[in-house]
Amino acid sequence: MAKSLWKQTKFYAGVTLGGLLIRSLFTLSRNKLINESNFTEPLESGRNVVLAIWHGQMLPIIYNLRNRGIYAMVGYHRDAEMIARVLNRLGFYLVRGSSRDRGKEAMSRSLEIMNRPGSVLGITCDGPIGPYREVKPGVGVIAHKTGSVVVPVAANSTRKKVIKSSWDSFYLPLPFGRNRVVFGEPIYPEDFSGTNPVKSMLEEIETRLNTLQTEEDRRFGAE
Repeated sequence: MAKSLWKQTKFYAGVTLGGLLIRSLFTLSRNKLINESNFTEPLESGRNVVLAIWHGQMLPIIYNLRNRGIYAMVGYHRDAEMIARVLNRLGFYLVRGSSRDRGKEAMSRSLEIMNRPGSVLGITCDGPIGPYREVKPGVGVIAHKTGSVVVPVAANSTRKKVIKSSWDSFYLPLPFGRNRVVFGEPIYPEDFSGTNPVKSMLEEIETRLNTLQTEEDRRFGAE
């Protein structure tokens, strides 16, 4: 009983500290959104948007898009549970599940949400465990079935600590740096046809997201 209580205490302390840490790191730095109209204009024209993100670059995007009523897809494993609680505190709604855990449930919920006007869903396209910077099918399936626009999003920072032991080269921005979040050109599902339009769209998402992130890595260094 005492051991279980200690685990719960550590978990909730981690959630609280995680939220405070994210706010502190970014409050003590300069944050800039680049080409945000690529994200906002499709919404203003009545289209829903799926934000395509690489797992390792999620923190600047989470902070700079907080409190906008965006949905985020998060799994059920232990680390994901903590991330989910932190996201909730930062004003995100949650879609629970991933490609490795309750994927059908997550897909069903995502389709329901993205059929509602004005919805935005953020997906780490190579999560939860990789392969590194390879897009998984979910983002393309959701876009095609709901007519949602996919907007690639990249990020980088001048000061950061890269967790080199992590599969995704996850990085933690450090205080007193400059953080950039860059929105790429929107990708429209109706532009893809043929025998396998989802596959063609996935290839385009991966290419554009990798190009966008590579440009940011060159700007500030990938380490």
